[in-house]
Amino acid sequence: MPEDAPEMAPLLAELGYPQQVTTLPERIKQLADTDTDTVLVAELDGRVVGVACLHVTVFFHEPGADRARLTALVVESARRGTGIGGRLLRAAETAARQRGCAKLELTSAAHRTAAHRFYEAAGYRVVPHRFSKDLNTV
Repeated sequence: MPEDAPEMAPLLAELGYPQQVTTLPERIKQLADTDTDTVLVAELDGRVVGVACLHVTVFFHEPGADRARLTALVVESARRGTGIGGRLLRAAETAARQRGCAKLELTSAAHRTAAHRFYEAAGYRVVPHRFSKDLNTV
């Protein structure tokens, strides 16, 4: 799957995360399919048209209730609304269950209203608030 990096990079850019095609294969190899991570792709006619990435986290305050976090889910803009995103989401949910997770969570930027409708229609609910700090700045 690292060989899919040239097709994945533009998808991640559509999501708002431009990638260097030269560094992406190593991250794909690292996360492709482990006990705690997986990268899922949707292919159409032998071409990657969607990608999702899942990570499992053990929570200190909730023993036995590991959570999965979907850190990326994107479908090529021309293919949105065709069911590919739903299939990727269900595949991520299956992967989370297989890894013993009790919950799957994700974040979605405020301006992604279509994505919010997609997730809510799939049974996800809004749970505010998340805080973030960039530790690479002074």
